[in-house]
Formats: sequence, C-alpha cells, structure tokens
Amino acid sequence: MEKYELLKKDDFEIFKSQEIKKIIFIGASDTGKTTLIKKVANYLIETNQDVIIFDCDIGQSHIGPPTTIGYAKLKQKIEDFYFEPDKFYFVGSISPSFAVVEFLTGIAKINQFLDKEESKILIDTTGYINDKLAISLKIYKIEILKPDFIFLLEKERELSEIENYLNNLSIKFRKIKVENIPLKSIEERFLYRKTRFLQYFRNLTLIFIDLKKISIKTTLLPTFTSFDNIEKLDLKGKICSLRDEFFNDICLGIIKEIKDKKIEIVIPKISFPIDKIKGINISSFNIQEYINF
Repeated sequence: MEKYELLKKDDFEIFKSQEIKKIIFIGASDTGKTTLIKKVANYLIETNQDVIIFDCDIGQSHIGPPTTIGYAKLKQKIEDFYFEPDKFYFVGSISPSFAVVEFLTGIAKINQFLDKEESKILIDTTGYINDKLAISLKIYKIEILKPDFIFLLEKERELSEIENYLNNLSIKFRKIKVENIPLKSIEERFLYRKTRFLQYFRNLTLIFIDLKKISIKTTLLPTFTSFDNIEKLDLKGKICSLRDEFFNDICLGIIKEIKDKKIEIVIPKISFPIDKIKGINISSFNIQEYINF
C-alpha cells in the first residue's frame, strides 16, 4: 500500500489549517509513519509552508544519529531522508524502554525550542507500543508536546488505550488503518543504524579534555559510582555527548581512553572552539558493535 494514499482528501485540510501547528504520528514499527511524514513534508513545501520535522525515534533516526532525538528545519523537498539536526538531545540508548527519564527529558527540552517556532511541526515517534510502559511513554509525550493533531496508524487495535485517553481531551485525532506494509527485519534495522553512525562519525578528529575542568554526567552507566573511579572503568567505545554551559548537546564523540584525569575522544570535525565544551555525558552504549575505530 502506498503510504501517501493512507490520507484522505479531508486530511490535507488539516495541514492547511493555521490553527494546527504540531502534528504527531503514532504507530507500531512498520506502519509507514516515517514515509508518510516525508510525503506530508514535501506536500507542505510544495504549498510554500515552512516545515520542521522532530524525530523522536532514537533507534531508527532520520535526523541526527541513533541514540539522539532532534529536529531540523527543511530547506527543500526531502529526497534522502537524513538531516543533521538544528538541535538535538543525547538520550544514550536506541530504545526508550532503557532510558525513560532521559527520553522524556529530551522531549521536554526540545519542545522548549519548538514552542518558539511558527512552522508546521511534524513529529515522528518510535514504533515501541507493545507493552504498558510503551503506551505510558506515548501518553506522557502527548502531555509534554501538547500537539494540535494526532494521527494514529493502526494495524489492529494496538492503539486503543491511547484512543481512549484522547477521547476525552480537546486534541483532535484521526485513526488510519494500515495493512500490507512490509516488515523490516532485525538485520535491516541494525544495518540502518550502522549506516547512520558511519555517516555521522566520519572525518574524525581527536581531542583531549581535562576532566577537572568540565562537568561529568553519566547515562545508564551502573558501574559508575563516583568521579574518582572513572579511570577504572572500561569506557573504550562508549558514546558520549559534549555539552555547552547551558546543558545543550554540541556533538557526539567516542571515548578512546581516560588517563591522568584526561579523556581522549574522537569526534566529527568541528567548527566550534574546544573551550566551548563545559560538560560531558557518558553513556553505556558501546558503538564498537557498529564501528571499528
């Protein structure tokens, strides 16, 4: 089934409405959310509307690398659906179920920037909907983002709990029945993440940072007990995020070594001064499964 044909003629009035700014697409994996967002974004650009895509799918990211959420303002129609983010937040995991606090914190932080925008905002979500935690995360995301419209892409009745939640709220929504969409294999999803990591971590440069001069945060790192024992941990290959003084993520890096209170990191070549780095967020996610460095 062509994903664009999932929308009816009346649906396009939704995108034309000046009262509707934020639109969330919710559905399980392989329900066509991302492809539909691409089609809608291109339609909006064709009708001379400003468009932002906010990508909350930390496992199959189309804006920024996996382990992050981020948004990008579109400058032209989408062909290859991958963009460097205008802003991003490092979650440190490829599944929100392992990083609930980090994931919702990132949603809230990015939303502060989105609320200042006048563009149409199309919001992609993860395909994680198969248990109580997943449904709760979707509901909390709706509460944080306060969308003007929601599309529920359903195969069976897997989103009925979200529908029941929305029935008594002022948020407008529409259900779309999807079928005959090919399922991606685990191998295909792994390969996609690997491609995106390789795309992000190219043209690398090596930097050294004095740990005594920056704030240190850890994400999903249970072996971390205090800053004094950080050199004893095996952190080679762990992804980290470099941050400015306002807790904004600047870029991701890969840890090579920590020695003598200095951390050695490879990062994509940068256009900002090293002294802008005021913090580091070290995650438990090891990228060596995807990249040899």
